[in-house]
Amino acid sequence: MSKRDPEYSRVARQKAILKKAKKRNNPVRKFFRRLFFSFFIIIEFAIVLGATLFFIYAKSAPTLTEAKLQSSGSTTIYDANDHKIMSLGSENRRYISENKIPQQLKNAIVSIEDRRFYQHHGIDPIRIVGAAIANITGSSGGLQGGSTLDQQLIKLSYFSTKRSDQTLKRKAQEAWMALKLDNSYSKDQILTFYINKVFMGFGTYGMQTASYYYFNKPLKDLNLAQTALIAGIPNAPTDYNPYSNQKLALKRRNEVLDAMLANKKINFGPSSASQK
Repeated sequence: MSKRDPEYSRVARQKAILKKAKKRNNPVRKFFRRLFFSFFIIIEFAIVLGATLFFIYAKSAPTLTEAKLQSSGSTTIYDANDHKIMSLGSENRRYISENKIPQQLKNAIVSIEDRRFYQHHGIDPIRIVGAAIANITGSSGGLQGGSTLDQQLIKLSYFSTKRSDQTLKRKAQEAWMALKLDNSYSKDQILTFYINKVFMGFGTYGMQTASYYYFNKPLKDLNLAQTALIAGIPNAPTDYNPYSNQKLALKRRNEVLDAMLANKKINFGPSSASQK
């Protein structure tokens, strides 16, 4: 029977059909096919559920106001009759306006806290994924965070910073408000709110206040090393200030300088800083 014979063609087609049928009925292939589709359905369901929960939580988030963003992080003490006794932190705060903040300080803060600050829109998916991987692998010692400067500002203005309060609902509201913040204010305005709000140790709030407290001069008169030290304090104010622990403060200052170098905000020279 030659290949041109119609009977041969019919037999060849039947063999091809049987071969395909055997492939489809292969139990191993069936198992992995079902496993793939089950995994796909689970992922899709998780995304829908996560999005639903996110918007439910976001709906009950506090209202974003400039008054809350500008207010100091002070603590107010009241008596039994709800009368104010005193405020800790707000009375001696030295506020610095947006146009007076040194570019060197902005470079230092962004480099150590949020390198993609000028690219993202309030939350940074790349940072979140990186933080998750670092925490899973243990490469960060469990301390790597995914919060942008926008999220840190929202946390300082509206929420508790205690670890026990880091609930899913709180995180969703924080992310939602960070998106609204970035849509409502410029990057320089957000940095200004942050610089004036952060706790800097020993009852001082705001980096201008800290500059006078630790160096007895304004931010504009600090050299690069002093600026880096100030920029590094908010991450752990009770540990990274020079009065509490000079060794840790120096280590943190060097981390800020390394971050600025990696972010191309300073050159290899010890006293040069980029003004981009």
